[in-house]
Amino acid sequence: MVVIVDPAIRGDHAELRGLVVAGFGGVDTSGVVVLVERARRRQDSFTGRAYGQPPSRLWRRPGIRFLVRLRIPATLRNRGYPMTHRYPGRKTAPWITVTNWRERLVALAAHEACHVRQFREGTRRSEVEAERWALATLAQWQTRSLALDDVSVSTAGSRQLELFASPA
Repeated sequence: MVVIVDPAIRGDHAELRGLVVAGFGGVDTSGVVVLVERARRRQDSFTGRAYGQPPSRLWRRPGIRFLVRLRIPATLRNRGYPMTHRYPGRKTAPWITVTNWRERLVALAAHEACHVRQFREGTRRSEVEAERWALATLAQWQTRSLALDDVSVSTAGSRQLELFASPA
């Protein structure tokens, strides 16, 4: 998978790539290109689209089978969180609660990753299934993030104790 981040997006591009890759966990990423673009309008923020065949005007490279476009704001902030949303017009779609923009990006990438999986398998494109996939992927990512945070806190605490330990 190739992840390309728009230079107009202010932030750590390596972190953005890592969040997109986390969202694609459990999906075959061969032949996938993900474009992380700056949303031009506020209502386009945190929206995405997966293409079963890349439009020729957007991507003409051999070996590329799928294109995913993710639109995010140029400046990523944690305003207005936590946020709970459901896919518009789908009453059976699950409610998804995110506590920051990172979780929102992982859920968005996972939603589009499910569409890539649907294209690959030749199954029906279901927004409800994609939302359920996004919810499950987000829960797994949150669990891993909490585990990593616990490890970093415990190792930082032990280092601090070593620094302030009295000489024997």
